[in-house]
Order: sequence, then C-alpha cells, then structure tokens
Amino acid sequence: MNSQIEFDSDNEHVDIQGIIYRYLVYWPWILVSIIIMVTGAYLYLRYTPDSYNTAAKVKILTDKEATDLALDLDKILGKGNVNLENERAVLSSFRLNRQVVEQLNLQVAYFQTGRVNERRVYTAPFTAVYVAKVDATRKILEYEITVTDRGYHVVHVETGETLEVPNYYFDTPTDQFPFTLEPREPGTMTPGENPVYNIAIISESQATQSLLKNIKITPDGKDSDILILSLDATNKNHAQAILNTLIDVYTEDGILDRQEVSKRTISFIDERFHYLSTELDSIEIAKGNYKQSNNLSIFEADAASVIQKRSVKDEQLFEGETQLMLANILEKSISDADDFQLLPANIGLNSGAINNLVGEYNTALLEYNKWKASAGDSNPKVKILKQTIQDLNSNISSSLTGYKSQLEQSLKQNQRAQNLAQQSFSSLPNKEKILRSIERQQLLKENLYLLLLQKREEAAISMAVTSANVKVIDYAITNSLPVAPKRKIILLAALLIGLFIPIGVLYVKFLTNTKIYTTKDIEAINPKAPILAEIPMIASGKNTELGVLKNSQAEEAFRTLGHNLNFMQANTPHEGARVLAVTSSVKGEGKTTVAFNLAKTYFQLNKSVLLVGADLRNPQLHPFMNVSKNTAGLSNYINDKDGKWQDLVLNVEKEAKHFDILLSGTIPPMPSVLLASERFKEFLQEARTQYDYIIIDTAPTLLVADTLTFIKQVDFTLYIVRSGTTQKNLVEFSKKLVDEKKITELGYVINDMDYKGSYGYGYNYGYGYGYHADMNRKPWYQFWE
Repeated sequence: MNSQIEFDSDNEHVDIQGIIYRYLVYWPWILVSIIIMVTGAYLYLRYTPDSYNTAAKVKILTDKEATDLALDLDKILGKGNVNLENERAVLSSFRLNRQVVEQLNLQVAYFQTGRVNERRVYTAPFTAVYVAKVDATRKILEYEITVTDRGYHVVHVETGETLEVPNYYFDTPTDQFPFTLEPREPGTMTPGENPVYNIAIISESQATQSLLKNIKITPDGKDSDILILSLDATNKNHAQAILNTLIDVYTEDGILDRQEVSKRTISFIDERFHYLSTELDSIEIAKGNYKQSNNLSIFEADAASVIQKRSVKDEQLFEGETQLMLANILEKSISDADDFQLLPANIGLNSGAINNLVGEYNTALLEYNKWKASAGDSNPKVKILKQTIQDLNSNISSSLTGYKSQLEQSLKQNQRAQNLAQQSFSSLPNKEKILRSIERQQLLKENLYLLLLQKREEAAISMAVTSANVKVIDYAITNSLPVAPKRKIILLAALLIGLFIPIGVLYVKFLTNTKIYTTKDIEAINPKAPILAEIPMIASGKNTELGVLKNSQAEEAFRTLGHNLNFMQANTPHEGARVLAVTSSVKGEGKTTVAFNLAKTYFQLNKSVLLVGADLRNPQLHPFMNVSKNTAGLSNYINDKDGKWQDLVLNVEKEAKHFDILLSGTIPPMPSVLLASERFKEFLQEARTQYDYIIIDTAPTLLVADTLTFIKQVDFTLYIVRSGTTQKNLVEFSKKLVDEKKITELGYVINDMDYKGSYGYGYNYGYGYGYHADMNRKPWYQFWE
C-alpha cells in the first residue's frame, strides 16, 4: 500500500510511513509515559471521592398566580411573564447564600486522614460552631481534634497550642480557639477506630463565595418559568440540605418582602392613630368650649327656642300695644263725655279692676238715670248715685292712667326682649357656620380614623395570609450515578496525554532541530542537487576499514555511491582519470572516511585509484595507513621542484589495478598557495594518465579557501553531510557555492545515517544479510542527542 500522500500543486509528497516510524523509534519512552499517566489516573480515581449531581426545581409565580388563578394573554400563548434573570440574581445573591452558610454552619469543614490521603467527612461525631466575635485573626484556622474517652484534645495546627476539654461540651471560645464543640447527637460519644479529625474554619464571606461558585441556577427552558438549582458534591445529604435550605431561605425572603408592605402600612396607620386621637380630643374640647361659651347644646333645639321666644315677645308686644290702644280709647271716651254717659264695657282690656269699675260705673249710671227720671235731681238717692258715678269715673281715670303706665313699661320691656331675641336669632347663622366647621373637622377625623382602622385590619389579614411567589416542584434529588470524576474520560485523557507528551516533546525537538538527518532535509534546501548515497554508521579512526568490512550495508552504500558517480559522469567527456573532490562544510563530517572507502570501492571494482590528501592543514589519511602525520606527501612534492610524486605514493593494494595514497605531507605555512600552484595542476594532469580515478580529500569549504583554489580542475565534487551533525545553514552555504558558480558539478553524500535511530525511516532493502543487525544502535533510553 502506498503510504505517501502527494500534493500535485507543489509537486511534493509527505512520507506518512517515515513520519510515523520517526516517532515509533522512541516507543519505549512513549510506553513509559503512557504507563505513568494511566497509573496516575488510576490512583487519582482510586482516592478521589465520587461527586454526584443534586438538583431541585422551583417555579416562579407572578403576583396574580400567587393570589388567584387569573389568566392572561402570556399564559394563553404559553409564555412566562416572569423575569427569571431577576430571580436568578436573587437566588445567586450573596445575602441569601450567606444565610444558608449560617444555618448549615458551612464555615467549618471536617477532614479525616486515611492510610493514603485526607478525605472530607460530613458526619463527624461532634459539631464545631465558629464564633466570629472572639476571633481576632480573620484568617483560615486549622485544628486537629482527637476524640478521647472523656472529651477532646485540640491542637492549633499553626501555633501548636493545645487545649484539653474534660467533657464533650466546650462552650467557652477563646482567641486561639474561637469555636464551640458539642456532640452531633445527644448521648455518649465513642472515639471510634480513627478518633482524629482535622477541621478548617474559614470566614462567612469565603464560605459564601465558595458556595456561589458551586451552585448553578439555570432555566428549564426558553419560555419556562421554572428554575433548576443544581450542585455537584461528594455527599448527597449535604448537597440536598444546601439546596433545600436555599429554597427555604428564598421562599422566606420572598414572603418577608411581600409582608414588608403590610408591615409598613400597619406601622404608618399606628402612627396616624396616635395623631388622629390627639386631634379628635382637641376638636371635642374646642366644640364643648364653643357650645359652653355660646349657650349651645343642640343647635336645632336652640334655634327653635330662640324663635319661640321671639314669637312670644312679639305676641306680648302686640297684646300690650292693643291694651294700650283700648285704654286710650276708653280714656278718650271718658274725657269726651259731656254728661254722664255709659262707657263701653268689655272692650278687651285685660285689667279686671278697670272692667269692674266700668261695669259698676255703667250700673250706677243706669240706676242714676232711672232714679233721676223718677225722683229728680234733688232726691238723696240720686245725689248719692251721682256722687258714686263721679267717684267711679275718677277711679276709672286713675286706673286707666296707672294701667297705661304699666302697659307702657311692659311694652318697653317687651321691646327690649324682642330686640334681644332678634339679635340672638341674627347670630344663629354665624354660630351655625362655626359649629358646622368644627363638626365637619370632627366628622372628617372620625371617618379617617375608621378608614385607617379598616385598612389596618386589611393589612394585618394580608400579612397573615401572604404566600410565597415560588412553588417547589421538586425538592433536592440526587442522581444515583456520579458525575465526577468521569472515569472513562480521565483514563482516555491519561492515555492520550501519555501518548502526546513524548510525541509533543519529540515534535518540538524535531521542529527546533537545525541539523540534517535525511535526504528530505537536503532536498528541502537544495532540491536541484542530487543525493548520491546514504552512508550508514561505521567505525571511525583506525577501525574505519574494519567497520566497513563488518558492515555489509556500508559496503553496499559505497558501491551505490560509485555507481551513482559513474551515472552522473557517463555523459561528461574527459581525458584520462576522473578527478573527484570529497569535501564538506566543516571538519568532523566524515569526508576523509568517505574518500578512503570510495577509493577502496573503486579498487574492488578493478579500477586503479589514487587517493590524494589535499587537506594540508588538518590531514587525516595517515591513520588508514598506520603512519605518522609528518610522512612526506603532497606538500613535500609541490615544494620540491625536483621531486617526483610517484616516490611519495603509498601502496594500499598493489595488483593488476593498484590502490595508492598520496598523503598530505608536512603541514605547510600557506596551503592555499600550494594548491593554487602550477605544480599541483601539473600533478593532476600527470596522474590522470596513470589512474582510472583520482579522489581528492580536500579541506572544509567553510573554514578555509584551500579547496576553492583548485575545484575547477576536478570533474565532480562530493559534498559530505553528516546525519545528525551538519547544520542546515551549512547546506545552504553549499547551495550558495553552486549558485555562485564556484562549484559546477556537486552531489551530496549523507554520512553516518542511523537507519534505526531517531531520524531514520528504517528502510530495509533486503540485501540478504540483515543490515540493521550489523549496525550500531543507540540505547532506547537515549532521548536527546
């Protein structure tokens, strides 16, 4: 199956198999990481208590729903008209949750130490109640409490101060021990198997904030009036108690809010009662004083009495005037009579004396007239009667005078009385107005008093029957399945983390690594230059030749290098031997080793080979021949104008086709001058005629310019790159040399490839001898190079 994914647009491909193998090389580390993470996850799950979700449902009622069953348009349309966000804010308020903390004593947490870890417990045999007023520190307090056979042994964890309580009741808190202790259940306490408990006491504010973080309040639906209160906790009863207490506190708070109006109304009415009572008393006193000062009792009766008095006085006045007029008539009749004449009798005078006198006068006059007619004037009887008549006339006149005087006096009195009655009657409207105003104020205050009394009773009834604006659908119910820790997810996460941590480290390592490892690294920098061969790891120094001999893969790699060089040079015309330069950017990249083994490979192919040591500054070919570094060689030949280079050649193998080495010779003071000389050029031209291949081990191109002085005289340049050692910028330097035409023909050779190491792809071409088994492998624990 093809494991490469090609991208036509960029003419590039991604070697998936190689990338995977690149990471799988470190499988022991990945396995160890997975084992560690999974073990840690198992231990975490083993000692982490399960957390369960506890939820309660409440429905928020409107004012109408809380009082009656009235329907409105929102209900018909299925929409709630309750602002749930406001109610959520109330339920999430610090004030309500602080009441929950106070009621359930959530400031105090109980812990018990087990064999491995410390766990929180909710059923300690005692109850500790924090007393804030005696605590001057206002910080987290920790105590160790040991239940003994007789009481408690308390230790302040921070200060180390101890307290011995001789019984199970401690009710005298101090600065160092600001709490009280008492048995959770009345009766005798027993220490139990593990009598040691740790308690942590925090402030109400901290406990409330912690509670607010844990409680979640969400609506049941988009248009629902139902709120869901949920809490994740390890103890089911504890969580249920918290949610149920919060619901009760919220319900009570709603009732108190609704009762607050009634309470304020009753308080206001009571204040008005005191004020109205005072005003009514003052009005009653003012009314009484006014009636007393104006001789009023009942206004209508008083008015009738005044009218009656006025009428009586009018009648009396009329009667007096009538009597006076009759008296005047009678008096005039007496004065106008020339002779004895009868006087009018019973004309209506109310004086009985005058009426009697008039009657006697008329009787006497009639008798006088009778006697006078029969007896004459001289008759004694007549004279006596005449005298009697004159006396009666005089008496009548004097009586009339006295009677008239009496009538006139009576008229004056009646007139004054009539005037007084008239004045009294005239003042009645004003008095009535004033009295009516006083009575109106009194009536107004009385009505207001009665109204307020009625409203007070209504407010008292309303307060007594106030219902909550919440309906509890479900009190707190705990799910039987734990919600945390999520065992499958944690184990899977541990597995993935254990997998990705080393992979991530490796990725960072690969990403930040600036070294060359495979052909792809070179192709990414210089895609035009050919990769001639990948040389596996072989021994260096004196054991280099032996290492190649024991490594059949290395031998095959050098044979491949030789064939590739022949292919590259097949169409290139040349005279005599092909001259190959073996160079690198810096020292230590294995160019000398490659040059020696390449020369040997050509010799094994029945080619005559001359290996020239042109690295005059740091010669490295002498170890291969087991000779001294100062052995005469190229530098000696160039300096000695009469010498022959053939005399300096060392024979490695001498058969029909020989394998010779010309060492670098004595280190000269100016190597670049020697290499640029005509004598060195002549040497190459002469050597071409005697060998099939001339391989030159040159100096590094980045450090010195020695190689560039004669590079134009060679047919092809092998640029050695050491896997895991050569920096990528050095390959860029080699590309720059090609781009600037300083080197014309160039091919790369990757040396020291570790096919089973960190960056190898493990290619096994199946040459029949198990190449990988012959290679030197890094130990599995070697992570970084």
